[in-house]
Amino acid sequence: MIKILKVFYGFLLNRRKKIAFVFLILIILSSVLQSIAPYFYKLFVESITNFDVKALESILVAYILVRMAALILSTLSRWIGDILLIYGSTDARVEIFRYIHDLDFAFHSEKSTGSLISAFKRGDNAFYSLYDSIHFRIIDVIVGFVVMLAFFATIGPEVVLISIFSVVLSLLIASPLVKFNIDKRKAFNEEEDNISSIIVDNMINFETVKLFAKENWEQERLKKAFIPWTRAIWKYSNSFRLIDLSMGSLINATVFLILYFSISFVQKNKMDIGGFVLVVGFLGSFAPRIWDLIWSIRDIAKHYADIERYFGILDNQIKIKDPKKAVEKYSVDGEIKFENVTFYYDKREKPAVENINLHIRQGQSIALVGRSGVGKTTLVKLLMRFYDPTRGRITIDGIDIRNFTKSRLRSFIGVVPQEPILFDNTIAYNISYAKENASLKEIKAAAKLANINPFIEGLPEKYQTRVGERGIKLSGGQKQRIAIARMILADPQIIIFDEATSQLDSESEILIQDAIWKAAKNKTMIIIAHRLSTVVRADKIVLLEKGKIKEIGSHRELIAKKKGLYKRFWELQIRS
Repeated sequence: MIKILKVFYGFLLNRRKKIAFVFLILIILSSVLQSIAPYFYKLFVESITNFDVKALESILVAYILVRMAALILSTLSRWIGDILLIYGSTDARVEIFRYIHDLDFAFHSEKSTGSLISAFKRGDNAFYSLYDSIHFRIIDVIVGFVVMLAFFATIGPEVVLISIFSVVLSLLIASPLVKFNIDKRKAFNEEEDNISSIIVDNMINFETVKLFAKENWEQERLKKAFIPWTRAIWKYSNSFRLIDLSMGSLINATVFLILYFSISFVQKNKMDIGGFVLVVGFLGSFAPRIWDLIWSIRDIAKHYADIERYFGILDNQIKIKDPKKAVEKYSVDGEIKFENVTFYYDKREKPAVENINLHIRQGQSIALVGRSGVGKTTLVKLLMRFYDPTRGRITIDGIDIRNFTKSRLRSFIGVVPQEPILFDNTIAYNISYAKENASLKEIKAAAKLANINPFIEGLPEKYQTRVGERGIKLSGGQKQRIAIARMILADPQIIIFDEATSQLDSESEILIQDAIWKAAKNKTMIIIAHRLSTVVRADKIVLLEKGKIKEIGSHRELIAKKKGLYKRFWELQIRS
């Protein structure tokens, strides 16, 4: 709890400590002024009993002035508090968003998008609610209770002791009830996250659902998920009723005891009518305040459960870290070396790649080929520092890539992935994503080189055409060519094509290959391909088998090997 509150107040108080101090003073003063209303009721009754009109007028003026002062201070405290809240919550969202970007590739490959969105949404809501519960409910209850005890002390110690005993007993009873309620909420949240995950997964992959006519199956899957969800929400709901019954009984007993003693004091002439009105007035606010205290604690615990997961994102360890003193270099020549590189994915006994020694000269084009799962894409991920080698190192221009910041390293490299994902925005936005403030002329030049300009110009809205979520409105080949245009516009020193022509027809493949080689002129290029026709022009072809380099050479050199594995793959593709 202390850790979460430390993070919470870290965001709230960030460069705003003086404002927070003023905010706290205003809350306390406004709560004190709002809490002393029953004292005026006592004064009114006493003045009416004595038929003192002048005193009544003075009390009335003082009463209204106190109420107005309380209103002004309360409004001012809310306004100043909003400064803390708005900027604090914004800082939290931006920092967590930034941290999610910094988290390793492994985190993103294992996360559930639906569950993460739920955590973000509930956590952001909890930030606002926790702020309100602590500052405008808990503080108000505490101040009001202290003021009430101060006035009860003028009546008799019995009333004070009963009030204190009641609050202490309420807290003792509330503690296990609140814990029970929060446990049920956590269980419900898990089921709610499961529901969200199913829905988000369907929204993202709705095309696959339709292709396999799985609409009814998915609906039944959702209905089945609602069975444990329903059980969980009933348990969660019933925990509220348990709090209602238990705390309501205790509060009623407290009210009875205080009134009983007050009546006995009146009978014994230990209390006048004004004193009795004072007690009744405070009791009128005492019961709601006790409820407020319990529900504030309950809300804090509830919001704590939500915000714990929200802030818990910051507890995920970043394994691939930037160096403390990074190499400041804004461009590279593009010479790459893999030196005795071995890498194991987590919890796997066999290495994905083993003892890889590979030298790629500046401006050289190499192709990584081989069966699926032999380590081709793993080598690219290691070069991009999505992972770090278990053993060995990778250098660019003789500099260990771990000496660059991740963002700087990746700025040297342009990638066209096997399955490009586009933003739900315009074609121009998706191409220009590679270069800030790119002109339409530059965007079109890149599109022409990627052989996508004629298609775009044929659209009604041309470059302002929206592509849909994940580029759903475009074909696979069209998405590939937009991704190639995006890479061309970035103008990196090192280019990686990961099955970039795999979704293109033969005619487009030839045109794109020509564009690729033009774009890669004088640049270092790595091609991952299953279609060997894509890699024929590469300076060097590296064939991987079981995570190791099996064969290496040019296309001519490799097909000249009588029993070579590359030659076998080539002949199989030629026949097909």
